[in-house]
Amino acid sequence: MVIDRRTLLIGTASGLIAGGGLTAHARTELAPALYAAARRGGDGRYWAALFTEDGRDVNAVALPGRGHDITVSTIDRTCVAFARRPGNFAVAFSSDRGREPIVFTTPPDRHFYGHGVFSRDGRLLYATENDFDGARGVIGIYDVSAGYRRIGEFPAGGIGPHDLALLGDQPVLVIANGGLIEHPDFGNGRRILNPDAIETTLAYVDLRTGDLLERHELGAAGALSLRHLDVAHDGTVIVGAQVAHGAVGAQTLVYRHRRQAPLQALALPAATERALSGYVSSIACDRDGALVAVTSSKGASAVVLDIASGNVVRTRTLDDVSGIAPTRVPAEFLTTAGTGQIVQLGDGSDARTDAVSTPWSWDNHAVFVGEAITG
Repeated sequence: MVIDRRTLLIGTASGLIAGGGLTAHARTELAPALYAAARRGGDGRYWAALFTEDGRDVNAVALPGRGHDITVSTIDRTCVAFARRPGNFAVAFSSDRGREPIVFTTPPDRHFYGHGVFSRDGRLLYATENDFDGARGVIGIYDVSAGYRRIGEFPAGGIGPHDLALLGDQPVLVIANGGLIEHPDFGNGRRILNPDAIETTLAYVDLRTGDLLERHELGAAGALSLRHLDVAHDGTVIVGAQVAHGAVGAQTLVYRHRRQAPLQALALPAATERALSGYVSSIACDRDGALVAVTSSKGASAVVLDIASGNVVRTRTLDDVSGIAPTRVPAEFLTTAGTGQIVQLGDGSDARTDAVSTPWSWDNHAVFVGEAITG
């Protein structure tokens, strides 16, 4: 582990307690909800944006290249947008335009995988990275107060770490390791160099020490790669896979996990698996933690599942849909798409399928930031 232990401990302080959900009626009396996502304009330029649920910009910053995901500090709502792999830039910006954006990069022998997460006290940023010459995954650690200076790293517990999250109020990081060996010198950094030996895993790492606590292999799935995940309030991890090698068929693409237990496949109906087209773009749990939604841009589908039972609650066909985030209302999600559409998926009781059109091509992910500050 390449980091000073005392520095690492800074980022493991206890966090904020999340508030409860709202009814759809109560939401209309509150300030607008804010979301963040990466996008591309009609002129080909890339941006990270903070926007309202009806598509109005609150803040937008230019990116040096294509972005992927955005993470938000629960302390001051600072946002960090990460480059799509194998990019090596990230941009930190204020949700209220109060500070100039900060651009920072990985070391020359590392690149980002597009995801990161702040420590609960907002003082450290953890990012999934590729040690491409060493063919191993690492978690880079950045000091927020020092302008996002990189202060160390620890092993990710697998190859090709993609998405990651803090596990409830525990000093534990859960990481989806895609298992793909890639190098920026081959295929623009996206060619799979080990197609016949993909070892995708879900790993748990102790943030106090950097030690690997658990590592769960997907095993017989073979050509699948675990990529995106979210954590429900009770600590259940939902992780989605993509077909990384071979034909797309009826593979199980969504898995559920609790610590000290095996990975559990959610046996979706055959029609639902076909609708996902071998590709889970994004995952998000709802505000109450009872439901999870998965999207597939390749399958033009959004699927909402009951976490406890694994049953399909509802599906929606949406062209090029990818980004998914919870709203303030239980059982409701906001989606973004490459077509520019922003669509809210309700629980079906009020037929809530509000949609707005924007001039932007939204990238893979969307994240709930909070309520707009008014007055």
